[in-house]
Amino acid sequence: MKKLFLLLLLILIAASVYTTLSSKKKTQKTPVISWRTDANPQRLEQIDLFHQYLRDHKLVNADGEPAVKLELDSANNQSTLIQAVSGTAGDILDVPDPQMYQMLGVCTDLLPDAAKDGYGYLDTYEGIRPYIYYDNEQIAFPANVAVFGYWINTDTLQKLGMAVPPEEWTPEEFEAFGKEFVKRANEGKARQDSFVTGSLDSPNGSMLLNVINRSRGYDLFNETMTGCIADNPVMVESLKLLKKWTFEDRLFPTASDVASMSTDSGYGGADLANLVAGKYALITTGRYCLIRIREFREKFNLSLSQLPMYDFKNLSCSGRSSVLYRGSANPGPAKLYYRFLASREYNQFILEKSDGLPPRLSTVRDLLPKIKEQYPREGTVHEIEAKWMETVALPKSICRYLKPGGVDWVGSYINRYFFDRCTVEEAAAEIENRVNADILTAVNANPALKARFEQDLKLQQSIEEYKKAGKKIPTAWVKNPFYRKYYQTKNMLEQP
Repeated sequence: MKKLFLLLLLILIAASVYTTLSSKKKTQKTPVISWRTDANPQRLEQIDLFHQYLRDHKLVNADGEPAVKLELDSANNQSTLIQAVSGTAGDILDVPDPQMYQMLGVCTDLLPDAAKDGYGYLDTYEGIRPYIYYDNEQIAFPANVAVFGYWINTDTLQKLGMAVPPEEWTPEEFEAFGKEFVKRANEGKARQDSFVTGSLDSPNGSMLLNVINRSRGYDLFNETMTGCIADNPVMVESLKLLKKWTFEDRLFPTASDVASMSTDSGYGGADLANLVAGKYALITTGRYCLIRIREFREKFNLSLSQLPMYDFKNLSCSGRSSVLYRGSANPGPAKLYYRFLASREYNQFILEKSDGLPPRLSTVRDLLPKIKEQYPREGTVHEIEAKWMETVALPKSICRYLKPGGVDWVGSYINRYFFDRCTVEEAAAEIENRVNADILTAVNANPALKARFEQDLKLQQSIEEYKKAGKKIPTAWVKNPFYRKYYQTKNMLEQP
């Protein structure tokens, strides 16, 4: 009996080992690519589309199945960053700021294959290139992009008897519109509960501040990104204007106003819910807001305007950029995903499903008019955002000499100034002092970074001398994308 049991046990063990090895062999036939991205409800559809793309283009294995299997691994930017550093981040990482990952040394250079397969940095928008091309390496390719403007509920304005704002407007024109909206929307109410848009004590406030400053020729950093230059008269005037709009004109809610609002946020945030409810006339967002807007039971008409600014037209842009993790176990198969990002199939999906703008608009530009026919309430918002992305979009100020994940001193001092914990002059000076202190801390801790920093400091000194002498500046010296474009319009650069 014991021998029988032993024999049965051996048979079961052998069967188990065979099953395990067979299963492993079968699963290893097709490489599995881990895709770390956000929790957008459209991601599963994009996975199905990727697999279908592989089938349609005969990129299959011996069994006729897709040559690569893409698996979703939802994550936020912080958890992805931690896992990238620890060596457990998977294969494809969708991130808002690839340069942060490049500074940590975890990005694969896509440049050798990118141009021939359609996902080179020159194949996408000029405004997004500084995010994905860094130190002569292409560290990512955008999965989608967005340029941030004011999305307006025109039905709310119509109910109040107000005209739709123009596509471009000055701060003075915006203020006049805002005062009239606040007056009409809150008439007869015991307390104000309607505002032009969301709080400026937020990333949107920092963005508006930067757009206004740039429209007058000032960025947060100098030409070589070696120093913060926030302590200037334009910054002081802009901070004063934002505080006036919030506390005197009451165009924007304070933090306490926002806390008192009873709004279900859901995907897209509370600002979007307030836009639908008519509590806000407009919100700062990109085209991806349409994913949620199209789901709302209450339908409304939309228009699109730039943030208010002065002479030099500029808007902030960003993207969900796909990084090929340097620790990937399947870097070759993973590059099929980048070919997919450049395909007409993928770009059509992004355009029609409104997940931002597609990375290669040129492949689907002919489809723009059809979207307006399908969604007439959206009017010309698609053409307008595409135009902005191709003309006035600029990346946010990204300083290579600041460590990733540092303190947002601009947002911090907007808050302090708003609540009278410092003067406006102190706010501007402290933003500059704090950021520059962080830069020095970062470069002193990294000898290689410090050597490059000192080289750029010499370039900055040369730039200052050229400006003082009225000489044209060599284009290659200017590392700041804003100043490169701004100086081009002012005819201050030597042509490359």
